[in-house]
Amino acid sequence: MNIMERINRHIEQFKNSEQRLDPAGQSLKKMDIKFVQKLSHLIDMHPCIKKEQSKYIAEKALLIADVLEISAEMKNDILYAGLLMNLGKIGLPDRLLTKPFYSMSIVDKYRYLGHAVDGEALLQPLPRFKGAATLIRHQYEHYNGQGFPDGLAEHRIPVGARILSVVSNYIAHIDGLMTGKEMFGGAALSHLMIQKESYYDPEIVDIFSSLLRGMSIEEIKQEQANAKLLTIATQHWKKGLVIKNRNKPLVPSTSVVEIALPQLKSGMKVDSIYFGRDPYIRNCVADQSIIDSVTALTKQDGRRPIIKICLDIK
Repeated sequence: MNIMERINRHIEQFKNSEQRLDPAGQSLKKMDIKFVQKLSHLIDMHPCIKKEQSKYIAEKALLIADVLEISAEMKNDILYAGLLMNLGKIGLPDRLLTKPFYSMSIVDKYRYLGHAVDGEALLQPLPRFKGAATLIRHQYEHYNGQGFPDGLAEHRIPVGARILSVVSNYIAHIDGLMTGKEMFGGAALSHLMIQKESYYDPEIVDIFSSLLRGMSIEEIKQEQANAKLLTIATQHWKKGLVIKNRNKPLVPSTSVVEIALPQLKSGMKVDSIYFGRDPYIRNCVADQSIIDSVTALTKQDGRRPIIKICLDIK
């Protein structure tokens, strides 16, 4: 019995057993895990599929999911899809599994990419694995909408598929499956960084990069929070410049004084706010969102803001 026959037999056995158990019971959940583990083991038995790849992909994908605070149900789908991403490859000829993707003909590329749809089809008879099957189907979608098989773009691509795409392609670059040359991790990551927003979700690539640098989940969350605050700061800075350009009299030539953060109130005319030498905002009227942002940045950054206002406001 070949590997594909054993996989089909295993799926059929699970389907029959599933019907006899309570869908909400712990027994079925344990059987789910055993089923996926056995199926993953059968995939790893294929001589042209590297062992333990799927385990690495699933583990790293779950860490990214933790940073994004994805629901437990979705994380379950990501785990199962990560372990079974290569399921459809069992039906491909060995020459396609050993040939670098970029050296394939157009016909062979589409035949190879088709394993994602084949993997989904193998799990179709099992409703409990519908979520995982969907992620397997969309593992080759591109963030710019130019991917396979459905041309989904950005957040229309399931988040689990966006995560798995980043991690699995990182491994594919390291192993030489993309270019024919094995790479160090840094070079593989550089390929992902270059293709952010074209192939990959930029936020997920950045999170994965932070994980590879050894950052903890909490540290990455903090880094993301800081990045959002800087984005707000940039928006306010641009807003201030627009106000300056549209309303020249807004900036007085005299009576500019420095105040402490607790003294900053809505309605005050702001000459400028700096953190050290870094500009935050200038030439605008303070509102509560600006005050809240400056307060949050002060707590996060630990630096005292230099706030200058115009005294001649009426």
